[in-house]
Amino acid sequence: MNWNWNETAINLPYTFDNLKELLNNICNKKNNFSQYEFAKWCDNLTMTLDDDEADDLSERDELAFCVARDIECQWDLYLINTYSYKKLQTLDLSQVSLPQEWFLRWFEELNSF
Repeated sequence: MNWNWNETAINLPYTFDNLKELLNNICNKKNNFSQYEFAKWCDNLTMTLDDDEADDLSERDELAFCVARDIECQWDLYLINTYSYKKLQTLDLSQVSLPQEWFLRWFEELNSF
């Protein structure tokens, strides 16, 4: 089944290796996509992996699921803890950036596999 939950400018399959590559690009500041696009891509990845039977996930996919879920959750928490409701109504989400050290930690987590 091929679902498209979030429209995103990142046109890559939802895999462990692509998550790792995208994180590497952000860590090295070589990304040509916004962190907002990346958060949506991560959300799609979690939904894709969640659609697969959880018992059938490989260890790599399980790790990718956990890291991607953390990224999309932290994105949402960052927005609501950083900006007022009124500001969020007009905020250009493509201009929002999470702390760089978070991406480095997530990348290290994927590399621990």
